[in-house]
Formats: sequence, C-alpha cells, structure tokens
Amino acid sequence: GTERFPDVDEYQSYISHHTGNCNASTNFSRTRFYFGIPSDAFEGALDRFASFLVSPLFSRDCVDHELSTVDSEFKGFLNSDSWRLQHLESKLSDHNHPHSKFMPGNMDSLQQSAKDHGLDLQEELIKFYNKYYSSDIMKLIVCGNHALDQLVEWTVSKFSAIKSKGDNVQRDLGHPVSAEFLGKVIYYETVDDKGVMIMRFPIPSVSAMYRSYPFYYINHFIAHKGPGSITSYLKRQGWATGMVVSTNFGKDDGFCEFSITIKVTQNGLRHYEDILRVVFAYVRMLVSGGPQEWVHHELSSQLQLRFDSKKKSKAVSQALSYMYLIFNKYVAPEHILSKGSLCDTFNYDAILHCLGFINPGNFRVFIGATKHLSIDCLEVEPYFGIAYHVDSLSADLLRDLDSGGSSFDGLCLLEKPEPVPAIVATKSNSTPDHDAPALEHTLLKLNDNFEVWYRNDGLSRKAIGKITLSINVPNISSSPQNYIMGLLYCDMLKSKLINDLNSAEHAGLKFGVDAAESTIEVHVEGSSNKLVGLLMTIVEEAKAFKVTDAQLSASKDHHTRLLADMDNMTPTELCTMNRECIAKPSKWHYKLVASELEKLALDKMQAHADSLFDATFFKMCMAGKFYEEEALDVADNVQYVLNSSPALGHKAAKPRCFNIEPGYYLHQSQMPNGDCANSAVECTIYCGLQTDDTEAAMLLILQEYVRANLIAQLRAKQQLGLKASVSLLTSLGDKYALCLQIEGESNPMFMAMHINKLFHEMQQQLVEMTDEEFEDRMESFACIFEDQNAGVEGGKHKGRVHSIVSALGDCKQQIDIVQSVTRCQLVAFWNKYFLPSAASEYTRIDVQVWSAKAWKPTESEFKNYSAKTLALFGCLHSEGFNALDIGKVDEFITASIAAHKELPENSEEAESLIAELKSASLPASGAKYTEGESAKHGLYTGIALKLAIKDHKTFGNYAPISRTDFAAIGMAQTPDGLWLVTDYQKFQAT
Repeated sequence: GTERFPDVDEYQSYISHHTGNCNASTNFSRTRFYFGIPSDAFEGALDRFASFLVSPLFSRDCVDHELSTVDSEFKGFLNSDSWRLQHLESKLSDHNHPHSKFMPGNMDSLQQSAKDHGLDLQEELIKFYNKYYSSDIMKLIVCGNHALDQLVEWTVSKFSAIKSKGDNVQRDLGHPVSAEFLGKVIYYETVDDKGVMIMRFPIPSVSAMYRSYPFYYINHFIAHKGPGSITSYLKRQGWATGMVVSTNFGKDDGFCEFSITIKVTQNGLRHYEDILRVVFAYVRMLVSGGPQEWVHHELSSQLQLRFDSKKKSKAVSQALSYMYLIFNKYVAPEHILSKGSLCDTFNYDAILHCLGFINPGNFRVFIGATKHLSIDCLEVEPYFGIAYHVDSLSADLLRDLDSGGSSFDGLCLLEKPEPVPAIVATKSNSTPDHDAPALEHTLLKLNDNFEVWYRNDGLSRKAIGKITLSINVPNISSSPQNYIMGLLYCDMLKSKLINDLNSAEHAGLKFGVDAAESTIEVHVEGSSNKLVGLLMTIVEEAKAFKVTDAQLSASKDHHTRLLADMDNMTPTELCTMNRECIAKPSKWHYKLVASELEKLALDKMQAHADSLFDATFFKMCMAGKFYEEEALDVADNVQYVLNSSPALGHKAAKPRCFNIEPGYYLHQSQMPNGDCANSAVECTIYCGLQTDDTEAAMLLILQEYVRANLIAQLRAKQQLGLKASVSLLTSLGDKYALCLQIEGESNPMFMAMHINKLFHEMQQQLVEMTDEEFEDRMESFACIFEDQNAGVEGGKHKGRVHSIVSALGDCKQQIDIVQSVTRCQLVAFWNKYFLPSAASEYTRIDVQVWSAKAWKPTESEFKNYSAKTLALFGCLHSEGFNALDIGKVDEFITASIAAHKELPENSEEAESLIAELKSASLPASGAKYTEGESAKHGLYTGIALKLAIKDHKTFGNYAPISRTDFAAIGMAQTPDGLWLVTDYQKFQAT
C-alpha cells in the first residue's frame, strides 16, 4: 500500500476491475514497472501507479508475503539450464562487480542473510528505496489516446512529488569478465540431456555504433547455415546439430558480450578443441577478406523493408520497446523509433575494430552436458546446486588458435549470390492496386483437393507478403510411431532446405516446415515477388525427399534428447500435455513416443516419406501484393506437384478431439523430476459452441473477467506466491474451453479449491452486479478487444490457415457482438456451463501434477477423502507435521462444520484453532508435533482451514448423472463426485 492508497491491493484491484494488466521485471541494473488499462480508467491507474513511487508503506506483512513470491519464483528456475548458466557465469566473474551477485533472490539470500548479519529486512528495503528511487535516475513513458497536453498535465501533477536524491548509480565499473577469467574452459552439468558449447567474448559498449551496427554484419557471417559455413562444416563432421550467434547489448551501460552457442553431439564434446579451431579459422577469413559492402547493402535493405512494414502494436508493447532506449545516452531522440531496426551506414573500420575482439586471447568457453566423460565436476554452486569444474585452456591450443595452424576443407566465406529465378520469379510483372486494400481474407476456391484464401494486403507500405500452406495428412498422428516419423520428416526436410536455399536467406526471405497435430505446416514470408518460387521449391523438395542414414541418425539423436528432456518440463507444461493426451486422439505421451523412436529404421522412415502425400487436403492463404489469379495458379501448381488423391473427410480446419461426456474428471500424476519443488493444477471447462458467435463473444468477456479476478485474488490479495494464467482453447472439436493454470509450492488440491472459490465468488458478482457496473465493465472489455485487434494487422496472419481467415473480420465483428451482450445473457451463459448445480452439460477436466518433494494422496485417499481434507492435510504436511492422521483431520473438519465453527479473524485466535487441529489430528500412538518445525507454509495451512470450514458451502458435489458406467473400466469416484482418470487410453475408449 501507499500513504494515499493504504489498502494493500488497491492498485491491483483497480487494474483488475477495469480489466487492465500490470507487471514488473528486474535485470542486473534496472527495474521496470508497467501497466495497461482502458483509456477511461487511465488517470486513476496513473494516480495509483505514481503513488507507489512517491510514498510506499512497505508494511511488514507485505514484505513477508513478497518474500514467499520471490522464493517460489526462484524455485521455478532451479531446473532451467538458461538460469543456471546465467548464474554460473555471474559467479565466475569479478566479485567486486555488481554482475557477480545472486540476482534471482530466495529466502536464504534475503531473509536468512539479513538475520545472519543482524539486519532487519524491512528496514533494509526502505533504505534501498530511499537511496535509489530517485527522480534523477528514473525514466517514464506514458502512452494514451488522450490529448498530449492532458497526458503531460497528469504526468507532471502525479509524478513531480518523486524526490530528487541525486544520481548515485555506479558507472564505468569495467567488464565483469576481467582478464583472470579469460582463457578458461568451464565444464558444468546440465539438467536437460543435451550437449552445449558456449563461447563468450567480453566487449566494451558498442551502443554508439547503432547506425552502422557492425555486430549485425558479423553475426550474419558467422551464423549463416549455407555451404562453406561453420554450421554446415560442423554438421558434416557430426560434431554439432546447430549454432546460434548473438550480441548482448543490454547488460549495462559499460559492457557487452558476443556469444557463439553450439549444440554439440557426444562426438562434438570429445572434439571441442577442433570446434574452437574451426570457429577461429573462419574468423581469420573474415578479417583477411575484409568487410564486404555488398553484404552490408543486402542486410540494410532487409532491415529497411522490415521497418517499413511494421504494423500497429499495443500501447503497452510500444512503451516497453522504448523503455531501455531512452536510457541509452547515445541514441538521438529522432532515432528512438528506428534504433536497432535500421543499419544505414557502412563503416569498414568499425567492423574490423569489432572483429578484433573475437580473438583467442579474449574468450572463455562453457561446455555443458548431463555427464562429462573424462571430467569430474566436483565444485558445487550453493544456490542452484550446479556441479562444475574450471580448467585453463592449454597453451598449445591457444597458440594454435592464434597462429591459424589448422585449415579445413570446405570452409569458406559467403560469395555474392546470383539472382535465382526459381526463387524470385512470379507470374506477374506488375503490382496490384492497393488504394483500397482488403481487410478480410476472401475464399477464392474450394474443391476436394484444396481451399484457397487470399488477401490484397494494402496494410503493408512495401511488398511484404506471406503464404501459408496447411497440408492435412491423414494418419500423421494416428499412432506414436506415425507421430514421431512426422516430426523426423519435417526436421530432416527443414535441415536440407536450410542448406540448399542459402540464397533465400540472403534475399531476406523466411520459411518454415513443421509438423502439427494433423497437418504439415509450410510458410514463406518476405518480399511478395519472391515468395511463389520459394514455396514451390519447398513443395517439390517435400514431395521428392529421400532420407539418408546420416540425416536419420542426427535427427533421431536430436529428438531422443528432446524427449528425454521432457522429464524436466515445468508442472504447468506437464499438466497441458496430460490434458491433451486425455482429450485429443492425435496426442501421445512422450514415453510412448520415445519407445517408438528407439526402434525406428531407415526403410520404415523412407516408406513413410514416400506415402506421406498419397492423400491430402490442403488450405492455402496468400496475403500481400498478389493477384487473385496468382493465388489460384499457385494452388493448382501445389496440387500438381503433390499429385495426391483427395483426403475426403479431412476438410475440417481443426484437428479431431474426443467427445468428452459431461462430468467432472481428475487426472493426477507426479513430477518425474524429483528436484522440482512446485506443483500445478490445470482446470479446463468446456463452454460455448464455436458455431455460435454470441457464445464466443461471451466467452471472450469471461476470459478477461476470470483473468482479472484470478490474478487479483492469488497474486495481489493473498500473496501466495502462485503463478496463475487463463487461456481460451479453440482446438477441442466443436467447442471452446476456458483453461486456468496455477503453479506454486502448495499442493494441487489447495490450488483447485481456490479455483472453485473463485468461480463461486464470480457467480455472486455477476448476479449482484448493477446494470451501471455491468456497462462500465463492458466498456472496459470493448477497449481491451480493440487494443488486441490493433495487433491483428501486425501479425495475426501467422499460424494456421483457419486462424488467418478469422483474424481481422471476425475480431471486428466480435467487438460489436461483445458490446451488445446483456448481463442476463452473461449470467445465463455462466449457469449453462460453469455452475454445476444448473449446468446439465457441465464438463470439466482437472489435471494435477504433484511435486515429488510433496506429500501426494494415494488412490485410496483420493477415493475416500474430500478435496478440502486432502488440501488441508497437504498444507499441514508441507509445514512439517508428517505424523498427523488424515482420518482425524477429516473428522476435525466434519465436526467443525457441524458445530458451525467460524475461523476467527484475530490472528492469535486463528493460530490457536490451527494448534487445536494439529493436536486433534495426532495418531492414536500419542506422537507429538514440535512447535517451530518448518512453519514456512503456515500461511497455506491457515487459508486451507478457512476454505474447509468457513467456505465449505462453496464446494458442493460436482457429480452430474453419468451416461457411462466408468466404474466398469476401473475408474473410481471421489466423495466430491470427481471421476479419477488413471488410464487415459481406457477412458478415451468410452
């Protein structure tokens, strides 16, 4: 809270009530706060936002609650290899530099560290605010559709009270990776089963060179994948599967970093020194060949084309994109919009100067693997538990890298490509008239073989276009074997295309080939007059593709690692996968897929590739500066190349889904990764027919309404450290579904009770809402949808064709429908799908993933105890009370409800009741619980007890009358009426 708005959730409640959003992020040197909200509520939000910076209260309770949030977020990073590497790099840097500090923060680094040093964390937080939250070092961006004078007036009146405390930011601290840390090889153990080799080159700030952008030129050369490149050479040797080159400009004002990240194979790990030789041999070629102006001209032209084709974006996105730019002292105000987007100056000397930093005396290399063959990683970093070992690169190797004693056949620089007619040619030599561009896609043709959509894209100031081809292939995901063969096919084809179509990359074209649930998705994007030839080349390659042993071996190895890494999915990712396995016939558990991959042979893979396009139905959309005749000719040519029979019955735009019978279903599993402390729950409620525009519009309203309430309750009000999200699922056959996900340290039953409570409260809000309040909400929703529609012009013709078709016209139409929805209609819609007691077709799937570190109920306990008992017992268990009897906990809850016992608001009395619960729940043996055992989760226990006793009426029996005897296939039903799905394949068979 703040002095002006002392209520702790005032800001969040205001944002949520007006269907806005807010967040914050912190990097090594800056913190960024932001919000977005409909225009009519902007001043009020700005007032509350400014108050946080002017007069925050820092109440002790809020500090403690935020600690829980920080600690929970940190635990979500523990299995992230990117976070682990980032922290290891920080640890192995100058200890006097801020960059070396532990950035994420957790209980130990904040609360325990403060206690160890005799400090009060709340007081330290206030000191930090008083020192650094100074107007001298703050920047503010305000975006809105109000008059500029009005925005200035609000800003000055609300933010002028921020005190000037001087500019006390430390600058010119030098690079954190000083000379003593260079020339090292750091072996570290990864969580994911992958080999990675990262070369880091410290470089001084190059922010002043933003108009010549020398590292964009360098990145392009080193990262290209065509003939003669580092990537193609390493792949031929079987040492690597891919490479990424990047330049990090944003770590601080005083330093940057150039990186080469190589995905290495097991053989590549053994040959890491040879890989280093290849990289530096190529860099020497770059230096000796000198900067090439023709390359700069091509890159500059591509950047200019993309910049000229930029579309409208949301106000929040626009503000965030400018935030860091206004801190850059080198960027002139007139260049803020284009900085990083244009490269209009060829600076020969600057390129050579920057190449000079990529030398053997100015780098260190990190080598990551789950297990190193000849290296013991005996040192352990204390926060993430990263096992690592640091060694010096040998003097002989460094001399070899510096002298260039090695040469490599086939390694060469880019040559200026000749125009390739097969890529650049189109049938038309003129440009369509764009004085009256079409905003909607037009269906040009529909037959048994294909469906063609077209849009004359006058939204683009230049000839930028996109062609998307969605080829429906029967049985591509009909079994685990077919599923993995589809992935391997697209992976190998894409790898071949990247090597063969190098000229397309230089022409600024992008393309992709991916396997989806029931389709192969092809897209090409770039200058409209170059796309048709590129698309036809891809289709021809796809039809005639031949698999080699080397390709199959490399792709199998890649996907074997990916499937093994799925053991390290986040709890929410595992929830989604399990739900899709239940609801979709085209989804297979990764363990089944891995077993099929292991036994896949070349002849089987080639037979699959040969028959893949025997019967197809494809949908194509062309958006850009094309003629309708071109679109029709392209579709005919694609069909001619594929030469496939019609795949009758496969014209549906969306993949098939099981028709889930009304009921409340629960699937639960445990995290395969034993180190993950978080659990998660995903709640999916089927609601709304996709053929009913009014129901679709009401679901959009409820999606925003649920999101605002969910975040307000779980993140702001109760400060439980839970991550929450809401999404709308559209790939469930003929129905929509609303999907809520919550992840945190508490048990999934506890989280699911919060979802039920949220739905109960929203039902009451809708019923009790006045017409005036409803109209205010609807105006806010309409503003949100209009703001979202602003981004449609910019990129919504990505993805599948059916999404492309609905992007513009349907969004605008839905805004009109949204504005016509009445409160009575919305209440009726809620009762029809969300209220178990009224919804005859109530269909809900809950997927729970339990941390291996937490207590998890047995199947018998699921069958015999209610959700509130399991949730409360789980909270007690996580608090350290492992000896309690779950049956006695259930008896205590039942007795308390029967006695109409209320949980006191007074904290001391509430603690007394919790102590009574613990004592009453001891087993008959008379064991005693110990006061002061880990009380970290005491907050959860108190809330769970309140939910179980005070709010017990919220959680009724959810069992509708089933038309299927699920007990006959071994499914059990909980006391709350939930059917336990233990074998999803048997469940699907019903």
